[in-house]
Amino acid sequence: MTVTLRTATTADCAQIAEIYQHYVEHTVITFDYVSPSAQDWDHKRAGIIDRRRPFLVAVEDTTVLGFAYLAEFRTKQAFDWTTEDTIYLRPDATGRGLGSTLLRALLTDLDPTSVRRIVAVIAVIESDASIALHERAGFVDAGTLRRVGFKHDRWVDCVFMQYDVPEA
Repeated sequence: MTVTLRTATTADCAQIAEIYQHYVEHTVITFDYVSPSAQDWDHKRAGIIDRRRPFLVAVEDTTVLGFAYLAEFRTKQAFDWTTEDTIYLRPDATGRGLGSTLLRALLTDLDPTSVRRIVAVIAVIESDASIALHERAGFVDAGTLRRVGFKHDRWVDCVFMQYDVPEA
C-alpha cells in the first residue's frame, strides 16, 4: 500500500491520541504523564493550523502511521517566529523512513514568513535515532539540559537542536 502525507483532520485525532498514548505510558520521550484525549488533540491541531503551521499525518489506507507538527516554542511574543517540531510514529511503523518523510514535509510546508527557526527538544534515551533524524535534516546541536525531566523513576536529559529556515 502507498503512504500518503496530508494535513491532519478531526477524524484523525483518535488515532493520533492512540499513537501518543503509547509513548506517554511506555517511554520517557514525552514528559507527559497523562495522554491527551482525541478532543484535546483536535483542539491542538486546530490551533496549529490556525497559526498557519503544518500538522501532518502519514496515512496508509485508513490507518494513521504517524504525525508531525510545528507548534509554538514559547508563549512570549518575541518567540513568535520560532517553533518546536514534534514527530511520533505508530510503534509498528518505525524503521520505514516515515520520520524523515514527515520531517522533510514539515520543512517544506512551513511558511517562511512566519517560521524562521525550529527547535527540536529531544529526550536523551538509549537510542539516538531522533538526534540522527534531525541531524540529517540540517538541525545542529544547541545544547543539553541535564536531568530536567523525571518520568518512570528516572531523570532524563534533553538535547536541544535548531534549524534555521533558509531566507525566502
